[in-house]
Amino acid sequence: MLQHLYLVRHAHALDDAPCDELRPLSPKGHKQCKRLVKAFAGKNQIEVDAIWQSGLVRAYETAEVLASGLELTAPLTQKDGLAPCEDPSPIAAQLDALNHNCLVAGHEPNLSYLASLLLTGNGDFQRVIFPKASILCISRMKVATQATPWQIEWHLNHKHFR
Repeated sequence: MLQHLYLVRHAHALDDAPCDELRPLSPKGHKQCKRLVKAFAGKNQIEVDAIWQSGLVRAYETAEVLASGLELTAPLTQKDGLAPCEDPSPIAAQLDALNHNCLVAGHEPNLSYLASLLLTGNGDFQRVIFPKASILCISRMKVATQATPWQIEWHLNHKHFR
């Protein structure tokens, strides 16, 4: 079975909030998300069985806008290990164990290190850099516990769809 993983960096957020965890999307961020929704809506290009997000407001809102706009029915689940400076190793192990498609909404630099871990097995450097409101699609063939290595399918951000 061909398995897809969509790593999504949150859209632009407001700076004015009581703490970093509570920063919501700005009007600019909502516009960025809507560009992504418009680009992918109705194309069945993003289909997932799970949506994971960091629990920080801006990542949750990004995931929620994408899920709603793309009519994704998978539940939004908060996962530890997706915040900006958390160790992505536990999440990488969980993603490697999955047998279905998943969208993961998070932050930099965590997503860059997570992508590096998945693609190369080495999280010591950033293989892929994520602009705000960008999606990296990686895929692999997986049958039971055997899988090919993850490989990049595409990496797009909202600026591609102005």
